[in-house]
Amino acid sequence: MVICETERLILRDFNRADIDKRIEWETRDCEWKKWDAPWEWEVDPKKDHLKSFMDGLIEFADMIAQKKEEDIRYSFQIELKESGEYIGWISCYCIDDDCNYTDGDGKYAFGIDIPPVSCRGKGYGYEAFRAAIVYLTEHGLKEIYTQTWSGNERMIALAKKLGFAEFKRKSGIRIVNGEKYDAITYIYKQEIKQL
Repeated sequence: MVICETERLILRDFNRADIDKRIEWETRDCEWKKWDAPWEWEVDPKKDHLKSFMDGLIEFADMIAQKKEEDIRYSFQIELKESGEYIGWISCYCIDDDCNYTDGDGKYAFGIDIPPVSCRGKGYGYEAFRAAIVYLTEHGLKEIYTQTWSGNERMIALAKKLGFAEFKRKSGIRIVNGEKYDAITYIYKQEIKQL
């Protein structure tokens, strides 16, 4: 289901047809992992993470398929309107009062990934995230958070451009390629006008 549209993009639900592309991004076209919490991608090569990842995608697609049209969405797949190309996603997770990930209830944090390098630097990330924020605020979300690390300059610039303000910084707790970086949580502070 289409959740919302912009001039160039469609934000829609995840479906089973997206799984092959997500597997490709997970296994072959992986450059994006250098920017999206790279400390999380160091996995034990002896474990079969791909099977559980694929099973999780199937389960997620089936769960989304059960949603009613009026149900609020917290996950958005990004598609180019003109070509129909699937280029990324905006995902949601919860954080606690200290800005740590939690399986329980918490504050809603959103992250964006656009894996194809050819689709970066064209304003798609700004356009997609902005549309998601408009949708979420129109559906009653009062606080919107996003998180990154101090080495991800593009995400920092995007957060600031969208009107996020720094909420919490934890110095030197992210290790990437042997170097320490800050963990940064931003909160959305300003109103965004209708698209």
